[in-house]
Amino acid sequence: SGNKADLLVELEALARPVAANPQVTANILDGVVIVQMLSPRNSQTFEDYSKTVIMPYTDQQLEHADRIDIVWDVNTQGSLKAATRESIGKGVRKRVELSSKMPINWKSFLRVNDNTT
Repeated sequence: SGNKADLLVELEALARPVAANPQVTANILDGVVIVQMLSPRNSQTFEDYSKTVIMPYTDQQLEHADRIDIVWDVNTQGSLKAATRESIGKGVRKRVELSSKMPINWKSFLRVNDNTT
């Protein structure tokens, strides 16, 4: 077990100062962080969320990179993350399709392991 944020101390010690918006070859983004960070706002469906929230964000990231890679965690049964979600509480399982309506409570929706898969 561990905390990803603990790695920042070590990485910052190795980092050199760079320009505010450097042009890079590739930008690697954590997909779960993006979804946690970007709430659906007024999106009615998952397709709407994708088009009006997620895609504009990734397009913005491409302004300073030639390529964007988005990585996703795999939620395995019995993992520490799954156990943490279980202890936080249950939400409602929702089938995610482009035409599916957005859940009313986004944070509660994200707590359900099957929804994030």
